[in-house]
Amino acid sequence: MADLASHPNVLRSWLEWEIDGRERRLILVVETDIEMRPEADDFDEALMDEVRAAAIAEMRAVPSALHLIRIVPAHP
Repeated sequence: MADLASHPNVLRSWLEWEIDGRERRLILVVETDIEMRPEADDFDEALMDEVRAAAIAEMRAVPSALHLIRIVPAHP
């Protein structure tokens, strides 16, 4: 399994803050070029699992407390 920065299907990643009143959450956003819709013909569940696993490993490796992972499709 490739790590997040070197995974061939991860275009980039960044951190975002979500603030709701006094509640704050740090989110790892991962942009990918793979098909994300399970109903699509070219959806590859194993490849999606790889990206997800790389994101989870990154979440566990950073010293900050990340609360959530958001995987988003690349914009054309």
